[in-house]
Formats: sequence, structure tokens, C-alpha cells
Amino acid sequence: MLRKPESNIEIRYLDQGLHRCPQKMPSLVQDQIEQVAARAGEIVLGYGLCSNGIAGVIASGPGLIVPRCHDCIAFFLGSCSAYRQALKKRPGTYYLTAGWINEGQDPLGIIENDYTPRLGRKTAVWGMKEELKNYSHFVFINTGANNPGHLRQIAVENANFFNMKFEEIQGDLSYLNKLLYGPYLEEDFIILKQGERVEQQMFLNYASQPC
Repeated sequence: MLRKPESNIEIRYLDQGLHRCPQKMPSLVQDQIEQVAARAGEIVLGYGLCSNGIAGVIASGPGLIVPRCHDCIAFFLGSCSAYRQALKKRPGTYYLTAGWINEGQDPLGIIENDYTPRLGRKTAVWGMKEELKNYSHFVFINTGANNPGHLRQIAVENANFFNMKFEEIQGDLSYLNKLLYGPYLEEDFIILKQGERVEQQMFLNYASQPC
């Protein structure tokens, strides 16, 4: 989440694992908004709808700028429309980025770091396979960050372990740059005034338009 008074940008982070329990997100995001509202020139969320994780969040004094995308993977594909096109072309795609892999949030990382300590290895593997049963491809988005070769290898290991096809695509960070610096145009962002609430329908209406 970002605060942008004039040319200064303050970045605030929430736990990456919240993507897996989106019901906890609205109150935590709202709390961060309230903390900066009195001194912020603009407040920009670094989240898409994210499984309704920001639904119900209310714009404070400076208003609220929200990326008009369902999934934050759009930040690495260049635009909301690029993400919709990719989803339409092949919905059964699991995307991996440098950030997710480095944080151990790829499926194999989740098995080892989260599920196995709580459930045991056998149940952990079974549970992840159930989560991924509707996917057919792992796609590594190469943005040039960190060590692409090492990250690519981990992505390949995921694909092989779950018996899926692997593909690597070039990332496009132009949407992420817009998130930081603007411009905040209607096709890419939802602009809320003070007191307005983030609603799921705001994203559904726009997503139904042709790409």
C-alpha cells in the first residue's frame, strides 16, 4: 500500500501470506489506510480484488486508488487487459514470480514450509495436489529480478513434481510502474472518493467488457 504526497512515496507492506486467507485482509488494509489518511496526498493500494480480500475497504480523506484487476499477477503482465487475455486463453495456469518463489510461496515451498510441519508430508502433498487439480501449466514470469536461472529451476521443479507443462514468459512491469507513479486512468484503476467502499461488482463490470 502506498502513500504519495507530492513526489514522495511511502510504501507499507502487509504479510504476503494474507493472499491465502483473504478474509483477514479488509480490516488490516483499512487499519493501514487510517494510519496514513491524515497526512497522505494520495493512497494507492497494491492489491487487486485478490479473492475479495479488499472488498469492503472504505476510502478515507484523500480517497483511494485501486488497481482494476482481480489478481496481482496483472502487475507483472503489463495491464489488466493482458491478464484477462491470458486467463481467457488458458485459465488453468499457475503463475510464479520472483517474489513468490523467494518467499517460499511456490507450491513446493508451501508444502515444505507450511503444510508438512502441520500435517505431515503425505497429507501435505495430497492437499496441494487437490488445490492444483484444475491447473495444467506452471508459467514463470521472468522480470529479470534476482537470479532468473535459479528461480526458473524452482519453477521447473514445481511443474515436474505436479506433472504439469512448464512455460516461461517475459514479464512487463509497466502496470507496476503506473501503480507507483501514475497516471491513474480509468481502464487501469478504480478511483474512490472519501466514504466510498470497494465492491466486487466494480471489478466484475469491467472484466466483462471485451479485451
